[in-house]
Amino acid sequence: MKILAVFRGLMTLLALFIGGQTLATEYKIKVGSPLSLSKILSGEIGERIEVTLTFQQLDAIGSNGLAIILPSSTANMKDELIYAEKMRNIGFTTVVVNGAAPRYEKKFTRSYTSAMIVHDLAKTLEFVNKQFGRPKKVVLLASSTGSLAILASQLEPVISHLPSLKSVTHAFMLNAACPTNVAPKLSQKAQIFAVNGLQDDSTPASACEEMKSKNHMPNVQLLTYEGAHHFESRLYEDLRQVDGWHMLPTCTINYDDDTKLYVKKRDGSGSASEKDQGFVNMQKWVYENCLKRGHFQGYNKESASKLWNDVERLTK
Repeated sequence: MKILAVFRGLMTLLALFIGGQTLATEYKIKVGSPLSLSKILSGEIGERIEVTLTFQQLDAIGSNGLAIILPSSTANMKDELIYAEKMRNIGFTTVVVNGAAPRYEKKFTRSYTSAMIVHDLAKTLEFVNKQFGRPKKVVLLASSTGSLAILASQLEPVISHLPSLKSVTHAFMLNAACPTNVAPKLSQKAQIFAVNGLQDDSTPASACEEMKSKNHMPNVQLLTYEGAHHFESRLYEDLRQVDGWHMLPTCTINYDDDTKLYVKKRDGSGSASEKDQGFVNMQKWVYENCLKRGHFQGYNKESASKLWNDVERLTK
């Protein structure tokens, strides 16, 4: 009976490797919960919590590098698991940062902000560098709000405050939520790619074109593909209208010289800022004036294939 039990255990372990899957290794790290970048820089990191880091294919971290998969604006990580699978197929170690679930209450609220994603990323890199040594490459991938966090993590004042962020070599802002005016300088250490579907009316490519034209960002490259929001994810099989929230078609996101956020209506009829109203009141103004419902969403198999081929080519 003992032999049979051992055999069954071995078969279970073997099954976990079928189809290119690898065993997951989990670690927990302590992080803060800062509302904004300016809060990070002032040392106000908010409530300290534990988040789980899920690593796979750890043997590739020294030879090929590490792909860090960050959350978007919700606790649903199904897309992120697909991104991780794609990066393992390319040859990277992957780590999924499960930072949304412990905090998430509602989309576009102070329960989970892009600054929290930035802080989680910095602490993840600190852990990785200490536990495994500095990876050969560090590639970031995140969608929507997570994509905004990717860009924010590479601002020079933020990197100076959280130096582990210097490790980043490549970053892919999927369904990129691009700010319009970015007063702090962007570090040139990483190659950054803003990825959008040409028919996306939630995180439109035009916002990233605007960002690129208004700011000095020579290391930012715009990648556009046929398709709508989440063209890259096979979870969304049919192109259709969905009842999701979006704000970029209505308002612009901006950072002032002190890395504080300010938001403006695109029609010029109003604005709010972290500096003048405080972060929470600014966020309330966004809810009342910027958020709209309904956008096109759906998988585009051909464009998704082109994207992941480009990711492989650009990270070599």
